[in-house]
Amino acid sequence: MYYYLHGLITMHTKDSIVVECHGVGYDCLVSHPDEYEIGENMFVYVSYYSHEDDQFFIGFKTLEEKILYGKLTSVKGIGPKTAINALSQTSVGRLSDAINNSDENFLVRLPGIGKKNASQIILDLKGKLTNIDLNTRFGDKNLDLAYDGLKNLGFKDNEIRQALNGISKTGLSVEEYMTTALRILNTR
Repeated sequence: MYYYLHGLITMHTKDSIVVECHGVGYDCLVSHPDEYEIGENMFVYVSYYSHEDDQFFIGFKTLEEKILYGKLTSVKGIGPKTAINALSQTSVGRLSDAINNSDENFLVRLPGIGKKNASQIILDLKGKLTNIDLNTRFGDKNLDLAYDGLKNLGFKDNEIRQALNGISKTGLSVEEYMTTALRILNTR
């Protein structure tokens, strides 16, 4: 539903940041709020959580962190707050290594993860985190993000690739790539 927010970091607390986008401030739980510089204009990858009486954004500085979070929350018994709290105590690389190396002792030291959860995480995710270090598809991170945005809008892979490959300019922002690609897609 939501993939990222692009805006100004206006404040942070011990476990969240506020990203202002076009005059609206979005509160996002994040793993390391101090890594977001107040006054910096940046992309924050997000995941939106909505349940009966609770809804919030979880923010990520990197796409790798967002992917690992998604994999963690796919494990039975690991909710969004447990996953983000675990990420707040370590790095993506260290957590991936612990899972791939069946390091249950490391996992149980993370907040909210007990022995049973640690075993389930290893069982479900061991060997599935090897491609978490992303390589760009187009050689341009903004173009890759535009691809992801168009994919989330429901366009098919071959349509997106044709549209993006039809853009002659390079070095555009994500928004410029998406706008140009949407124009191409709408003429077909």
